[in-house]
Amino acid sequence: MCRSLLLALPLLLAGCQMTERLLLPVTGRLDLVNQQLSETNSQLLVVNQQLGSVNTRLEMVNTRLSHVEDKLDITNRRLEKVDERLVETNNQLAGVRTSLISVDQKLGTVAASLGETNNKLENVDKKLAITNQRLERVDSRLDETNKKLDLVDQAVRKIPGVKPN
Repeated sequence: MCRSLLLALPLLLAGCQMTERLLLPVTGRLDLVNQQLSETNSQLLVVNQQLGSVNTRLEMVNTRLSHVEDKLDITNRRLEKVDERLVETNNQLAGVRTSLISVDQKLGTVAASLGETNNKLENVDKKLAITNQRLERVDSRLDETNKKLDLVDQAVRKIPGVKPN
């Protein structure tokens, strides 16, 4: 068995060299594939490092967004209170509107009454104007009468023995 192995060994070695020559293009391609895989692995490592950096940044952004969401929640709560106050104010304004309608109606009644009163006052003014004209005429007549009385009084004083009152 050892002998047959020794005889077969040169044949095997010669066959290996021939097989190597036949497989040389395949092994060259495999070497090229291995080289490309090695480059791909290097690029994947770079990408993984970049993804780690991106993940770190995303975590920071998420933290900031969490703070923003907290602030938005606070703002929303405040806005809810403002909305509640606005509802109360709107309800109060509705009451005020109702009151104003009532006041407006009363003012309309007062305005109508004032219009009637103004008409009456105009009539009184007209009557007073007429009365003033009459009084002016009476006053002017009194002035004339006083002048006549003054003349009579002067004439009476001129009469001897008469004493004026």
